[in-house]
Amino acid sequence: MRRRPPWLLLLVWTVTRAGLFLVVTQVIPTGHGDSFSNDVSLYQGWSDVLARGEFPAGDDKWQYPPFAALPMLLPRLLPFEYHVAFYLLSLLCDLAILFLVWRFSRSPDGGGRTGPWAWTIGAALLGPVLIARYDLMVTLVAVLALTASAHPAVRGSLIGVGLIVKVWPVALLTGLRRWRELLTATGSTLVVAVAGCGMAALTLPHALDFLTAQQERGLQIESLAATPFALARAVGWWDGFTTYQHGSMEAVGSGVDTAVWVSLAATPAALVLIAVWWLRAAPSPRSYYDAALTTVLFLVVTSRVLSPQYFVWVIGVAAVALSVRRAEPGPTQRPAAWLVVVAALLTGIMYPWVEQDYSWEGTLPGTVVLTLRNLVFLAAAVTSYVQLWRATRRPKPAKDEQDIREALPVF
Repeated sequence: MRRRPPWLLLLVWTVTRAGLFLVVTQVIPTGHGDSFSNDVSLYQGWSDVLARGEFPAGDDKWQYPPFAALPMLLPRLLPFEYHVAFYLLSLLCDLAILFLVWRFSRSPDGGGRTGPWAWTIGAALLGPVLIARYDLMVTLVAVLALTASAHPAVRGSLIGVGLIVKVWPVALLTGLRRWRELLTATGSTLVVAVAGCGMAALTLPHALDFLTAQQERGLQIESLAATPFALARAVGWWDGFTTYQHGSMEAVGSGVDTAVWVSLAATPAALVLIAVWWLRAAPSPRSYYDAALTTVLFLVVTSRVLSPQYFVWVIGVAAVALSVRRAEPGPTQRPAAWLVVVAALLTGIMYPWVEQDYSWEGTLPGTVVLTLRNLVFLAAAVTSYVQLWRATRRPKPAKDEQDIREALPVF
């Protein structure tokens, strides 16, 4: 049966992305052009260093695995100014993600038509930051790992590619519920990651600096763990401040060091919850995709860094989870996915439109939006785990033999 192109979906994607492109290039002036172009300017500077055959050394903003160099070098191959070329490549990756999600939704394993719309609308709600960061390129690899093939070696290899571009795609391994699949996928992930990092380390200096680059990072004011400090400062209950370091606005003051340690401890604690689910759950055809969303949500919500572009990852995984066929009625990730979309809308309002309120000035209006966003996002993570647990819990065991005998009719 011939598939009809999703014309309405493509029309909405085209209109929304054209608007984002016009804003990010300031053809439609918004007064916040630097907020979108600063990171791309940083990529351009790094690409100059990378083109000379070395990684940026001594730059505390460079915190990425070696193959993050590719998204930063590729715009140099296009016959456009670097910023425009980067935005166009981002749009191409964006469209590729939409195609993958749409194709998956029409596959035998798919069936949920909400997924492509969740990507088209949900990602657009983030605003121009969607195409002004290289996270779209990483999300494309992650969506490929989720949808291209169910073979664990293929899936693991794609996760390995994602791992050496940005670390978070390793979370996609958690949903593999059979030991053979898990070991095969993990093995191929490690082979690709070690081979890629090894090749980069042998050919270019400072390729593995990313392994220690995150150690000095503090508490980003946008993170969940920093929310009490941001809110307390806005109402005059905390005398701390924010400062720009390590590429983001970080909280400084009493209690912050403790919050950093709590945040660092929260990530392994969240992974323990995933491990408990993994050991007790009964696998289902959709559990892989649901677990991927839950794990990514846990990693982001417990991180001491929560940049607006991180929502690109979450929306991409959520769109795939919404595209999975439901064999029978039961708990799904739909409530969590819609909470993610609401959080994306609030993120699009936060950055850059009220960023000054919660980052530099510490005033109440923008801080309220930040607090609400983080509470909604926390609710999405909790809801996702609860739905995952409910959807895959093992059926209650049958009554013991004595009860069964008592239930039998007496002749």
